[in-house]
Amino acid sequence: MSEELLAAVTALDWPEIGRTTLGRPIAARRFGPGEGRPLIVVGGVHGDEPSTVEAALELARTLGASPPGRPVWVVPALNADGVAAGTKNSARDVDLNRNFPARNFTAAHQPRYFPGDAPLSEPETRALAALIEGAAGVVAVHAPFACVNHDGPAAAWAEAVAAACGWPARADIGYPTPGSLGSWLGRDRGVPVLTLELPPGPYAPFRGAAQAALQSAINWEGIR
Repeated sequence: MSEELLAAVTALDWPEIGRTTLGRPIAARRFGPGEGRPLIVVGGVHGDEPSTVEAALELARTLGASPPGRPVWVVPALNADGVAAGTKNSARDVDLNRNFPARNFTAAHQPRYFPGDAPLSEPETRALAALIEGAAGVVAVHAPFACVNHDGPAAAWAEAVAAACGWPARADIGYPTPGSLGSWLGRDRGVPVLTLELPPGPYAPFRGAAQAALQSAINWEGIR
């Protein structure tokens, strides 16, 4: 499954915004008009969450067939090394969602949450950080909590997306997230960030809800 997913991403033949630790391309494509502040949708931050890559790939197919009215960047597999290996962390065993330069970044960590040697020490997070500079908002697709978590000025956005997919909106995921994308971009910098948490398990059973959530996030007029 992991290799098939990565092959599907590679087959897109999209431009790359960077390379992973092991030299794999980080593919990304902009859809919609050429002007305006973009919305960023990123999947595969954790390599053991394959449904997030599938959701991003399906969204890309939809946007390719029916371009959005706003600029949208899709990054299907940020952690391509982890996706290939089926592991949560990167090839350097870094939890990429603890490697951002948030004020709450800390070297102290639980097992499986190594934040890296320093903020943005990883090529994957540096590539994403460069892409999202100036973005109107970010949707990071994760699993498996089946909710719409929000950071920064994104509560109303989260409620709209939650109404579209049926998963609850939550301001708190239930545990600390030092160095996370939401902590850095949402709480520190005031950029709206949604963490769309898909349910556990295979993608097919909740495919409709996932795409409804992503389409709602893109179409919501409150983020510009």
